[in-house]
Amino acid sequence: MKKILTLLIGLFFWVSVYAQQDSTLWKPTLNVGLRSYFMRTSYWEDYKNDYAWGQMARIAFTSKLPHHFQVQAEYLGFLNILSSDLSALDSRVSNLNRYEVGLFDVNHLDKTVFGKIGNLHLDYLRDNFQASLGRMEINSPFINAQDGRLSPTYVEGLNWNLRVNPRISFAQHLITGISPRSTGNWFDLGESIGMYPVGRDENGQGSDYSGNTRSDFINILDLKFRLNSASSLILNHTLVNNIYSAYLAQWDKNWELPSSSFQWITGFQTTIQHGIGNGGNEDIALRYKNPEDFHWILSGRIGIKSEKSLWHINYTKMQGEGRYLSPREWGKDPFYTFIPRERNEGLGQVDALSTYFQHAFPKKSLQLYSYMGVYFLPDPADATKNKYAMPSYAQANLGLRYNPKKWMEGLNLHLILMGKTALNQQDLRPAWVYNKVNLFHTNLILNYTFPSN
Repeated sequence: MKKILTLLIGLFFWVSVYAQQDSTLWKPTLNVGLRSYFMRTSYWEDYKNDYAWGQMARIAFTSKLPHHFQVQAEYLGFLNILSSDLSALDSRVSNLNRYEVGLFDVNHLDKTVFGKIGNLHLDYLRDNFQASLGRMEINSPFINAQDGRLSPTYVEGLNWNLRVNPRISFAQHLITGISPRSTGNWFDLGESIGMYPVGRDENGQGSDYSGNTRSDFINILDLKFRLNSASSLILNHTLVNNIYSAYLAQWDKNWELPSSSFQWITGFQTTIQHGIGNGGNEDIALRYKNPEDFHWILSGRIGIKSEKSLWHINYTKMQGEGRYLSPREWGKDPFYTFIPRERNEGLGQVDALSTYFQHAFPKKSLQLYSYMGVYFLPDPADATKNKYAMPSYAQANLGLRYNPKKWMEGLNLHLILMGKTALNQQDLRPAWVYNKVNLFHTNLILNYTFPSN
């Protein structure tokens, strides 16, 4: 990881020196953005409520170089404007706050101000081939930017993409380092696993893999087919050295309705994941994943859309041996039933049903949307199938996006209201409620991007 960073710093130094001699070389495009985020969580019962208001400022530039090269660099600064005591515990639960801490550095909650380098990479760009070396954002099924908060997940390594023809493209990510969402530093892969809540091991004791996990690299292969103008197929293989291997296939298709402005939409997704190596550590008490874990997941979608509206209903079935695990520090679930602010990672079996509706009001620069879902999970007392002791639950999200283009270009307002309830209210333990169910969660996000030069 340090070798790549040293190489890039050397490159930037060389470019800046050479630019003194050739002013045509250094023509950066500057981009400055702000993100202000307020979050609050309250509970039906007398659990510890929390709130937080964080601010992010981002400055980035891109500069073209000779011979089809370019460089990109970005720095992000963060400020805790106002928050409750996020390091304090509820009197009945030993776990820290789960939601609001994500606005800041989860490893250093005492920091009021901090920052980090985000993108810092060298690119090679041709019509049908692109490659990047350094630190960059990523959006793959299992390793991705994740939803919300002030800063996305970044990875360090090599990425390249080849468009074989207009219908077929192939991409590879080789990752050696990562800066997870809600952190202020860069880490080796094994070092990054365990920064979020670690849950329980298979014996019901607190997991002890944080700081004890070894994984040297991640290799991601993506093959994308545009079957025709209305359908696509994605094939993905994600290999996390010493942890797991996962295969995903996803087919999506739109169906024209005769004499109508509507289209049917359909999708089908299948995933297989199994453990490899020693699961992160030869010591069973310290390992992250049981190498014998094996899961298959089927997910489907059907819906309808028009120019202004979209509706779909989704179903996911997870089955297998052990627990489906993929580090939460690295990305959200790829399944159709995923709803922001919750995941189904850490479970042995899942039956999930969700629906989504969206409607746009273009003249008012407004979009409304909603999610609703029910998730049937293993018994939260069963640590072998339910890592985080999550009860079966129902969740509903109501969202609003507003882009006032007429009077403030570059401004974006996003409101998210989320409620969750346990499907079975009998015999709920405090550790099954706090941070999980029977709560109401508010997010108010304000983004502003300054006009570029």
